[in-house]
Amino acid sequence: MIRKKGNILRDRATFTTVFILFALVSNVLADAEDPADWFPLAVGNSWLYEMEGFSVTDNDTTFYTGTRLCEITDLLTHEDGFPVYEMRTICVTPVDTDAAESSADTTFEYLRNTATELRCYISPSLDMYDVWISFSMMNSEMEMRLESPAPMGIRLEPTVVLPAGSFSDCSVIVYPAGYNGGGTEELYFHRGTGLIKTVHSVESYHITESLLNFDVQ
Repeated sequence: MIRKKGNILRDRATFTTVFILFALVSNVLADAEDPADWFPLAVGNSWLYEMEGFSVTDNDTTFYTGTRLCEITDLLTHEDGFPVYEMRTICVTPVDTDAAESSADTTFEYLRNTATELRCYISPSLDMYDVWISFSMMNSEMEMRLESPAPMGIRLEPTVVLPAGSFSDCSVIVYPAGYNGGGTEELYFHRGTGLIKTVHSVESYHITESLLNFDVQ
């Protein structure tokens, strides 16, 4: 993901890997619906994900599970005068391999839908942001681009079946992942619901997050 204002990159809270969003060229949405529906923003909206993954270290494989809860907790005013939605994320994962003990990690991010993209700010007092979604990409199917060392693109999924239900006409954005760009991260979006699934895979680490339930206005 590209950080505006000087190309400053920030690791995602869930992973230690940096993801870089390269430029895409696509047609503007012909859909009459509000493109911001790809990630609905309203105080009280929430998404609960089941996390399943494994990591490989020195030929030793560790499997683990956990949950990630994302909730829109407040509507604030950015220092520059526009509204931003505060999203609290709580990740609960076992400590080492002991599922009886768990560790909770809480982070906050600040989201803003513009006419063309969904932006994520690390603070309501800073003007740096990541672009989570370029709305012109959604509902479009593009070939993987090879203009950079790590390809990326978007594809359409007619049906995605998850614990939270069956979702039709989903858009899957594919990002390069890993320090050498050898892995991928796939983000599954459903209009009117938001992010429904994430698959992150690099050489020694794989995790899938599947939507368990959600409450969206």
